[in-house]
Amino acid sequence: MRVLHIDVKSDMQTCLMAGAQLEMEIDACKLGGFSVLKVIHGYGSHGVGGDIKKEIHKRLKLLKSRKIIRDYIPCETWTVNNIKREKAIEECNELLADSDLYMLNSGVTIVII
Repeated sequence: MRVLHIDVKSDMQTCLMAGAQLEMEIDACKLGGFSVLKVIHGYGSHGVGGDIKKEIHKRLKLLKSRKIIRDYIPCETWTVNNIKREKAIEECNELLADSDLYMLNSGVTIVII
């Protein structure tokens, strides 16, 4: 029940590089016994969703459909009435202490491995 953090925005990566890093980190999580991956991808220069965020979410949707990950939660949806949020907290109670989540930080996504 541990959380691994990655930051794909600060290295000035391309979308493809960020997506590739995401997939490598998901594999590392599985090998290392992590149940949750916190992805810091940024939210774009105008707060409406940058290209890296869109690429990350596109890949996560595909990985979920292939059952490589169980689910993902964009942090802007981390609200009390979100069932995915409750399941994530049950999986990993360390998420309760993460201030990014409760600030609904749209530059972060939680991946349930």
